[in-house]
Amino acid sequence: MPTVVHTGLRILKKKRVLALPAFLGGVVALWPAVAFALPRPSWNPGPPWAPLDPKSGEMHMISNLFWIMLILSAIIFIGVVGALLYIITHNSARPGDDEPPPQLYGSRPIEITWTAIPFIILVVAFGITVKYIHDINTPPAGSHPLDIVAKGHQWYWEFEYPTLNITTDDEVHVPANVPLHFHVESADVVHSFWVPQLQRQIDANPGQDNAVFAEMDTPGIYGGMCYEYCGDAHAWMKFRMVVQPKGAFNAWAAHMRSSANKPKGGLALAGEKLFMASTCVECHTIDMPGSKASGTAAPNLTHLASRWTIGAGAARMNMADAMGWIHQPSHFKPGVLMPGYPLLSHHQIKSLAAYLMSLK
Repeated sequence: MPTVVHTGLRILKKKRVLALPAFLGGVVALWPAVAFALPRPSWNPGPPWAPLDPKSGEMHMISNLFWIMLILSAIIFIGVVGALLYIITHNSARPGDDEPPPQLYGSRPIEITWTAIPFIILVVAFGITVKYIHDINTPPAGSHPLDIVAKGHQWYWEFEYPTLNITTDDEVHVPANVPLHFHVESADVVHSFWVPQLQRQIDANPGQDNAVFAEMDTPGIYGGMCYEYCGDAHAWMKFRMVVQPKGAFNAWAAHMRSSANKPKGGLALAGEKLFMASTCVECHTIDMPGSKASGTAAPNLTHLASRWTIGAGAARMNMADAMGWIHQPSHFKPGVLMPGYPLLSHHQIKSLAAYLMSLK
C-alpha cells in the first residue's frame, strides 16, 4: 500500500506543471467577463450579465440570492478542498518513513460538524429562496397591474396590451413604477421570455398562461431575448424593453393606437400599392384606412420603422437592410419562415423598402 501512495504522489508532482495552467484556463473560460464577451454587432450588443447589473427590485432580489449562494458554495468549496489538502499532506506516507502516519477513524465530533454545517447552510439558503420566490410571484396588495401579453413565435415576440388596444412586436414599452402582469404565452413551440436586468426568466408554453409580476423603477432601454432553444433562428429572437416615465409611456401608447402614415407620393406610394397587391397582406397587418393587410401569421407592421431592428434583432432598421430583407430574409436570419422575393426588380424592392421605412 505505501508503494501505491508513493507512486501516486510522484505522478501528481510530475503532472502539477500541466495541471496549474489547465486549472487557470478553466477558470478563465468560465469567468463571465470572458464567457459573455462574444462577438456581437455594435448596434445589437445584447444584454449584460444579469447578476452584475440588476435594474429592478425583482432582479436585485435574484442577484442577491445568486451572490449569497455563490459565497456559501465558495465557503463549502474552500472548506472541503482545505480539509482534503490537509489530510493529503499530514496523513500520507513519505519516502524514508518507517511507519505511515496514524489514521483517524470514527470521530464523533468531526462527523457531527460536517453534517451540521451543510444542514445549517441549506436551511438558510432554502429560507431565503422561499421568501424571494414568494415576493417575486406576488403582486403588491391592492394593486391593479397593467396586463401585457408576451407571445413567442418562431422567431419573434408579439406584445399585446388588452386594456390599451395595442399590438406590437419586438419592442415592449412599459411605464416606470407601475405594477405589471406579463401573460407569457407561445403560438407554436416552447420559448423562454427574459430581460436579464429586469425580470426573471419564464418559459412560454403553447396553450398556457405563465404569469410574471414585475415593477420597473429605472427608466432605460434593456435587451431581452428567447432563452429556450426553439429552432434554427433561436439566436435571432431578440427584443428590447423600454422603461419610460408614465407621461412618455402614455404618449407612446397614443401613437401606437393611431393609424399608419399614408404615403404622399414617390417610391413610398408605389411601394404601398405593390404591398397591398401582393401576398404580404396575407401574413402582415397594417392598421390604416383602406388597408388590405390584416394577416396574423407574421409581425404587425403598422409602426415598423419606429422599432429598433428588422426581424427581431437580425438586421438594422434602415433602407439598405430593408431591401436585403425583402430580397432574401434567410441571409439575415437562417430558418426564417418568411419567403424571399428574388424575382422582384431592384426598383420594386426599393419601393417596398421605402414604404416600410415610412411606417413610423
